[in-house]
Amino acid sequence: MDDLKAVEPATASLKQLRISAFGGNRVAFAKAALSMALRERVELVLAGHVNYAPLSVLLKLFQPRMRFGVVIYGWEVWEQMPLLRRWSVRQADFLISISDYTKRQAVKINGLREDRISLLPNALEWSEVTTSPERQSSPRGITLLSVGRLDSSEQRKGFDTVIESLPVVIKRVPDLQYVVVGSGSDLERHKEVALNVGISDRVKFLGSVSEDVLHDCYESCDIFVMPSAQEGFGFVYLEAMKYGKAVVAANSGGAPEVVQDGVTGKLVEYGNKEELARTLIDLCLDQNDRQRLGQAGLQSLQERFTFAHFKETLTEILLKELPAKVVQDFRLRPSSATPDG
Repeated sequence: MDDLKAVEPATASLKQLRISAFGGNRVAFAKAALSMALRERVELVLAGHVNYAPLSVLLKLFQPRMRFGVVIYGWEVWEQMPLLRRWSVRQADFLISISDYTKRQAVKINGLREDRISLLPNALEWSEVTTSPERQSSPRGITLLSVGRLDSSEQRKGFDTVIESLPVVIKRVPDLQYVVVGSGSDLERHKEVALNVGISDRVKFLGSVSEDVLHDCYESCDIFVMPSAQEGFGFVYLEAMKYGKAVVAANSGGAPEVVQDGVTGKLVEYGNKEELARTLIDLCLDQNDRQRLGQAGLQSLQERFTFAHFKETLTEILLKELPAKVVQDFRLRPSSATPDG
């Protein structure tokens, strides 16, 4: 973590861990890592991004017995990485991928070894959602919601495809509104798209919002839609499922591993505005189907994507990579001293 304030809660609750933050200063971070490798024995390093793979290789020069792993997510391994980064990732003892799609792309495009890659899907810390009775009973139209960054470097999120499909949808669903949460360098282009297709009055761009406002947006929407081709996994789909919402995603990237077509949501071809419009119309006009998909999504989240599942899988991966003596010592610790995060 970069922000010192962000690590304070973890530092207070996990007394057995020493956590440092560097405020985004990469040089200070690298110096601290090298200093640690020079003065202490290091058994295992887990690099949270491929950008840190070269540093991990350097640490191993000082700690030959050290094993290191790298977490891979999406676009950074869907295309061929720069030579040094690709070579460094290949030196890793193990890799952790957030989706099977990312795993396959990493093997195919960057020549990573499939047998070294373990799967660790994203997860949510589970808690019941408190729903407002007033909002449930209030008369209103149909609300679509999208949440994500609107950045010019990520123009395949599908928000513009949703906007361009809405004139057809509105003909069948005249009381429809589309809410977009997120900001970035591509926000103004999306506003222009809405203006050009003549529905700027139906699209609300909220920009960056507080957690309370985001909660209200999820709670009050009828359908969560993000037909993106850039999702290594799609964390926002889990957030929508937590609120029992029907989800529309693209049959692309890691999204199909989260959203099961016809079971927990609907999958459409990325960029196909006609298919997206038909899917949205069907869901807007069928409240029972929306509720069925939403409840199935909530159940899938509880069964497959909670933080408890995440911790269990991550623990298994790390124990498999640690030396046997370290694993034995870990298992002999009192339960109160076992890391819980």
